[in-house]
Amino acid sequence: EQEVGVLEAVERFDDADFLLAVCTNKYEANSVALIDALGLARYFAAIAGQDTFAFRKPDPRHLTETIRLAGGDPQRALMVGDSQTDIDTAKAAGIPVVAVDFGYTDRHVREFEPSAVISHFDALTLGLAERLIDAAR
Repeated sequence: EQEVGVLEAVERFDDADFLLAVCTNKYEANSVALIDALGLARYFAAIAGQDTFAFRKPDPRHLTETIRLAGGDPQRALMVGDSQTDIDTAKAAGIPVVAVDFGYTDRHVREFEPSAVISHFDALTLGLAERLIDAAR
């Protein structure tokens, strides 16, 4: 089941010509099937799981290679995540990260010092993304 606001956020960034990708430690085939079942597959240029490459998060290459697989530039990228692993991976890759505070972690994501924290996907705006990407360069 989709989180409230996910589709709108994905459409917002897709409409603005952002390349979207999924970098997950779940298996690629399972992730592709889930994203397809949610009706979101057409929005993602790449879906990379724990078995896509010879490395996985928290190795920063999992994120940077997923971005490249999607046709993107890690120097102009943003990660959205919900765990310490996501935040640590993005930080190690030098990529700004927006953490959602309604994910799987036992501790508040703010403790892991992401670039920003949101409580709803409505707060994931194009302006926020551009500011964080620009500030990271």
